[in-house]
Amino acid sequence: MSDNPQYVLNYFGLSEHPFAATADPAYFFATKHHRECLYRLWNHIDGRQGIAVVLGNYGTGKTTLLRKILTGFESHPEKYNAAVIASPLPTWTSYSLLENIIAKFQLKPTESTIEAFINDLNRYLLANRQRINTLIIDDGQNLNKRGQLELLRLAQNLETRQHKLLNLVFFAQLEWIPILQAAPNFMQRINITFTLQPIGLEETGELIAYRLRAAGAGEQGPVFEESAIQAIHAYSGGNPRLIVSLCRNAMFAAARMHTRHIGQAIILHTIETTMPPEPERLAQVTSSLSESSDQRVSPIAENLPEVSFEPRQGLTPQEARANRILMKAIRATRRPSPSQEKK
Repeated sequence: MSDNPQYVLNYFGLSEHPFAATADPAYFFATKHHRECLYRLWNHIDGRQGIAVVLGNYGTGKTTLLRKILTGFESHPEKYNAAVIASPLPTWTSYSLLENIIAKFQLKPTESTIEAFINDLNRYLLANRQRINTLIIDDGQNLNKRGQLELLRLAQNLETRQHKLLNLVFFAQLEWIPILQAAPNFMQRINITFTLQPIGLEETGELIAYRLRAAGAGEQGPVFEESAIQAIHAYSGGNPRLIVSLCRNAMFAAARMHTRHIGQAIILHTIETTMPPEPERLAQVTSSLSESSDQRVSPIAENLPEVSFEPRQGLTPQEARANRILMKAIRATRRPSPSQEKK
């Protein structure tokens, strides 16, 4: 029963999970970088400035930012006219891309040619020039052909003397940078580029607290101790998606042990039992533990389920070594401190 999502919600007195896997705008925690990015994007969109690119690694909040922008659009339909391509397929040709753009704007050309598509799109944008027309493309790194970027450059070339008739806003992985560099005609027309950065330790704690409040957590809700937040940040490297995943799994572990307090020991146990073996991340955690000035251990550590200290099958020597280091840290959390031994 303790692995049942509803059981976990009931145990912590919650109606919704604060660390759900979906990018719900209601749980969006605006970090310093997110706030700055949104500010720049809205200035760019409202100024009808053409092409904008938001870059970031997986899990840094790009899709959540996209949904925040769409929420703003939906609140003012008389001002904004938008179309979204959620994830273009890497196999798309330029024709496929343009065909999808036409469909997202709900156009129905009489001819199925690139020239007819472009002409119909231009007429549509001119007819809707009183509103701010914006095309948003998520997973922009999938646009990996120069012909596609050239087509998009042509599609947003239509303009008045004051502004562009079509904004293009891309959300993409950092791997898109070499593709952009190989298409200078397109790259030179990018008006703003914003790269999302990992969040710091302090903001990691703020993100966790914010999502708990948004879920209505009260006195029965989970309590993430400072040592747990430190371990979460060390493992995640400040990646919001990994922070959320680790917190979600840690809540399951805490409910299974019938405790509201989530400390370092539970986080270490959660990493070992639910997260993929990644030597670099495990090294970050063990380094963080060794640098921590507070080596006191919560009594909860004594109640952790026993985990196997045998190496997992199929690990590389580097992964096996990282696992041994992590397990050494977990063992250390189970030992009483010198002050406890004296007692």
